[in-house]
Amino acid sequence: MLFSPVRKILTFQYRLVCCTAIKSDSLLHPTISNLTVPKRHVFMKFIGIETKTKLYDFVNRLKILNPLNKSRFQANSWILYEKLIDQIPFNDIIKKLNLPDTFNSWFIITELHLWMIFVRIMNEGTQGSLIRNHIVEALWNDVEFRSKKLGSINPDIRNTQIKELNEQFQGALIGYDEGWLTNDKVLAGMVWRRVFNQNCDDPEKIEIVVKYIRKQMSILQLQTFHSVFIDKNVNWIKL
Repeated sequence: MLFSPVRKILTFQYRLVCCTAIKSDSLLHPTISNLTVPKRHVFMKFIGIETKTKLYDFVNRLKILNPLNKSRFQANSWILYEKLIDQIPFNDIIKKLNLPDTFNSWFIITELHLWMIFVRIMNEGTQGSLIRNHIVEALWNDVEFRSKKLGSINPDIRNTQIKELNEQFQGALIGYDEGWLTNDKVLAGMVWRRVFNQNCDDPEKIEIVVKYIRKQMSILQLQTFHSVFIDKNVNWIKL
């Protein structure tokens, strides 16, 4: 039952390939090789590349949606978040960049490092998306916990501020993605706006952060999925 839609897709694609092949000039000559080999080659290529990829992703989704596997993914993701955050040298970064020692600075630094992990994890397809979502859950759980320790704040005010942080977080991820995929000038602009809150007259500090991102990202891209997610072997370099 689960694979019946796939068979229908294959049947449709096979008919489409055959119809296309018959119209091509290479099949106008009535030889056995022209009538069979091209069709079989194209069809097997379709099976080998596109369908196997779709089936693999489909099976992975079924495995992940299993309640037990989903719980394990969530637990591992939360543990990974904890380890990632514990290893960030917040004090050194704040001191070197001359940032205010505030909750907002903690969040911005955390946000930057999580984004770098997201870029690496999202290379893993369905698994990467699930891990990213669980890490984001862990982040907001942590934000809620830390914000309550700041003192007696009106719950409505705290919820409003967390909602604003969430909106800023989503925008920051898009901004960092744009900088990462374009050039250092765009990335530097994002760093100036987000990390320094548009308040930095020292371009060397911005350059330090940009180089830090590029170097850290190059290290993460070389790590395997097992190394990052299973072994949780992620070490942040010095700024």
